[in-house]
Amino acid sequence: MIALTRIWIAFAALGAGLIHLAVAAGAPPVLLAVFLVLGAAEIAWCVATMVTSRFPLRQLALVGSLLPLVAWASALVLGDAVGATVENLPPVALASATLLDVVVGVAMAVSLRRSPDASPLPAAEPAAGWTVLGLTAGALVMSALTLPALGQTQAGIDAMNGPHGHGHSVEVPGDAGHDAH
Repeated sequence: MIALTRIWIAFAALGAGLIHLAVAAGAPPVLLAVFLVLGAAEIAWCVATMVTSRFPLRQLALVGSLLPLVAWASALVLGDAVGATVENLPPVALASATLLDVVVGVAMAVSLRRSPDASPLPAAEPAAGWTVLGLTAGALVMSALTLPALGQTQAGIDAMNGPHGHGHSVEVPGDAGHDAH
């Protein structure tokens, strides 16, 4: 497998993990632990993939990439019984994380199909220019899917409102407006 592809898969796991941690911050108590563990595991797997230049625990990663979808679908079905609402389980954020997790799951399935018994050898690294271009493209795609999703979570909403609830306005000291001249 091309080294950049491995990095893109790791980026997908990172984005999904960040979203799941942000969802956990506003999730009902029953789901808080589930999304916290899933998000932490996705980020740890991303780091392990980057450090080892291989996909670690491929079978577990395949199953783990489907667990957030199962957790989300279960919460939607159970609804009020677990305290799930659109506010604490934002559908846009979870859909974005699901897309990223599906990318990881498909990659793990393909990897397992190609070499089920042993982890494939690390791929040769492309030239430096292609590596920089590939990393930039992967980061942009991951950011384009992750950042809007983070803004839909309770953690993202609270971050936009600031620590003192001032909203989006910024006051500049000494600025009396344009009409004061």
